[in-house]
Amino acid sequence: MERHVRQSTIYNLQSTIYNMHNQFPAQARRSRPAQSRRPRRSLWARLRLLLLVVGALLLLGAGFFYWQVQRLAAILTVEDVRPHQAQASPLFGANLLLIGTDERPDQPHEGVRSDTLMLVRLDGMGRWVALFSLPRDSEVNIPQVGLGQTKINAAYSQGYVAAPQLYGTSATPHQGGMALSAEVVESLLQLEARGMAVDYTATVNFAGFATLIDALGGITIDVPRYLRDEAYPTEDFGTMLVEFQPGPQRMDGATALIYARTRHPDSDFGRVARQQQVVQAIMHELRTHGLLGQLRSIPALLRALDGTPEAVRPLQTTLPLARPDVLLSLMLLGASLDPSELGQFALGPNEIAYTNGTNLIYEPAAVQALLEQWQHPPREANEQALVHVLNGTNTAGLAREVSLDLENANFRLLPPGNALPTATTRIYHVGNSPATARRLARQLGVELIHAPPPQGASPEATIVLVLGADWPEQ
Repeated sequence: MERHVRQSTIYNLQSTIYNMHNQFPAQARRSRPAQSRRPRRSLWARLRLLLLVVGALLLLGAGFFYWQVQRLAAILTVEDVRPHQAQASPLFGANLLLIGTDERPDQPHEGVRSDTLMLVRLDGMGRWVALFSLPRDSEVNIPQVGLGQTKINAAYSQGYVAAPQLYGTSATPHQGGMALSAEVVESLLQLEARGMAVDYTATVNFAGFATLIDALGGITIDVPRYLRDEAYPTEDFGTMLVEFQPGPQRMDGATALIYARTRHPDSDFGRVARQQQVVQAIMHELRTHGLLGQLRSIPALLRALDGTPEAVRPLQTTLPLARPDVLLSLMLLGASLDPSELGQFALGPNEIAYTNGTNLIYEPAAVQALLEQWQHPPREANEQALVHVLNGTNTAGLAREVSLDLENANFRLLPPGNALPTATTRIYHVGNSPATARRLARQLGVELIHAPPPQGASPEATIVLVLGADWPEQ
């Protein structure tokens, strides 16, 4: 009996312990969610606060950026005084006429000149840009001011002087120069027949050019060959000697200006190529800085331009920089455009029908064929590029071997030639065949340079490959 009671007591004690053991985890399970929910709510609240703070900072940053852009646009933007203003958007394709001017406000009796005329095709959504340069010796007719056949660089100066008579009493000299230049370029290129127009204009004088480059911290130019100009014009209307050694070099605004302006070492066609090379270098510098660096350059430009009277402002444009579609297109191009993909075209020897003294008269059909390439994204099938391989090494027959290899890769080759000995292999894009030049550079893994080629290149070539001592197949 006692044994039975002891067993019953033990059993009851075990049951009690077991029940207590099972009840404790259940209570713990019931209590844990209540304890853990509070930290989770706290974490979510902190996350929401963080998101709100970040969003507010982004809005403030965007607002500050747009305010800076509006300030810059207020300084740089002028009204287009032409009676028929284009409405094209650079987001989907528009043409900007870039005019480089030689203007000296402290010596107004010298007048103004347009040393550079470059039509720029902007397509933000397509993410491409193409340049079309017009030599300043191109012959045009300017009936608006009663001139006969004259050089195209006279258009800006005539519009500058006759702005009130041509475009109304409120038109400033700069507006008159930009408007008449745009009309003359449209006429020379017969853009209306192509359903196109000069949609916007921009002028950059020498001081503005240097200011823009200095605001970027300078640019890097790979000078293709030795340049020597013994008669480079100075601001006091004298001349001086300038020299550029071959190879990559960092240039500030003043040095880059000299490089872009010099023409005596070769010709105006060489100068056009150098000007396009400088534009490409500016684009490369912008991309190197990245989006944040590009944004930081705006205050530097504002500091350089703030307080400058309109009459001596180094940069003016009819492009409405603060308009949302314009701003978006410029941001898209600045963030994604590879400078090596810049389309580069120019009226050159192949388009000349004959000369009238120093004036250049072009074959209309050749000009229109070139414009057909320029106004569309670069495509290799439309370029019919001619590649010239030059041997800059001590290996006999190397240019011929490389030419045969390239011919097998579906490039069109000219008979090979020789160049002065060089250490580095380079590809020179002479012009009008950017897609083919890019394919060749990528296939060979060689640097692509948009500049006049070294001596020995055929005048028919649009791409010149110079083999240097680093060529891997030696």
